[in-house]
Amino acid sequence: MRFQHSTTAGGDQEVAYEEFWRPMETRLNSVMPEFLRHYGMRNGKNVRKGDIYTACKFDIEKAKDVDAVKIHLSAMSSAALSYQKFISPEEEVDPRVSRRLQGILELDSTVSYPLLIRIFKDWKDDVISIDQVIQCLDLLESFYVRRLVCGVPTNALNKITLELCLAYQESNVQHWLQEKIQNGSGTRRCPNDEEFEQNLIVQRIYPRRRIARYMLLALEESFKHKEPVDTSSATMEHIMPQTLTDSWRSELGEKHSEIHDAWLDTIGNLTLTGYNAELGNASFSDKKEKLQNTHFELSRGLLSEDSWGASQIEARGKALAKLALRRWSLVLP
Repeated sequence: MRFQHSTTAGGDQEVAYEEFWRPMETRLNSVMPEFLRHYGMRNGKNVRKGDIYTACKFDIEKAKDVDAVKIHLSAMSSAALSYQKFISPEEEVDPRVSRRLQGILELDSTVSYPLLIRIFKDWKDDVISIDQVIQCLDLLESFYVRRLVCGVPTNALNKITLELCLAYQESNVQHWLQEKIQNGSGTRRCPNDEEFEQNLIVQRIYPRRRIARYMLLALEESFKHKEPVDTSSATMEHIMPQTLTDSWRSELGEKHSEIHDAWLDTIGNLTLTGYNAELGNASFSDKKEKLQNTHFELSRGLLSEDSWGASQIEARGKALAKLALRRWSLVLP
């Protein structure tokens, strides 16, 4: 409404709509409201779903003239291009960035989008480099993974994002973000290496299947094979099965129920495979036989084990936790 009313085709309102607003609606479609909400939060102000219009109006009303409104709409349209890649990471041309944006989706950590809008704007404006963007994405993933594994409540994440947006510092942004993440306390904290390692060994991660699978895939990738295995169809497999058979009870011994309850869904008892349906409740020796030709490094490590029980699961959990500390590090390269 700040533009001159369009009484004829090609008027100011129609031009602004076709040049700025319509492309955003076309690109984002049903997520347009969520984009507008996150865009309104980029400077640290919370925007509830019912306040999106008011927040947008307040933002644009500060523009002194029509040219300033155009500049604002142009910036919003540019942010929408980035947001489209947030929700469809395959549209990002740089595979390193695309892979990390996919991780944010897999981890359901989209609460970070207002901050990413700021970071991607600075990247587009050549204020920060792609390497800095990647380092920020890695830090955010480490932050979310560590909190998930250690059971830190998620209800503070929105406030954390707003605080980061409010204090945003484009100069050495990756070092600024690292310091902010490491200095949080209480429900805002990022678990340190010791807490993360200890929790990852004993926590039941399988019930959060999407996150558990993402973590296993990330750990598999950490082996950096020259010819990496196709993980698109990989499924998670319990080595000690979800339902104990007589052979497994014998394998585990007298305390089979305690061992099963304590270790079943921990990372040390989970692996990746393309043979999930064939493995099922098979004995450990039969599973090893079927995994002889596996291309998954996480499963190949099982072939050297003679038996499978609490001590083996714990030892494998510790080994995977060491890999996880490197994969979700808080140390910048």
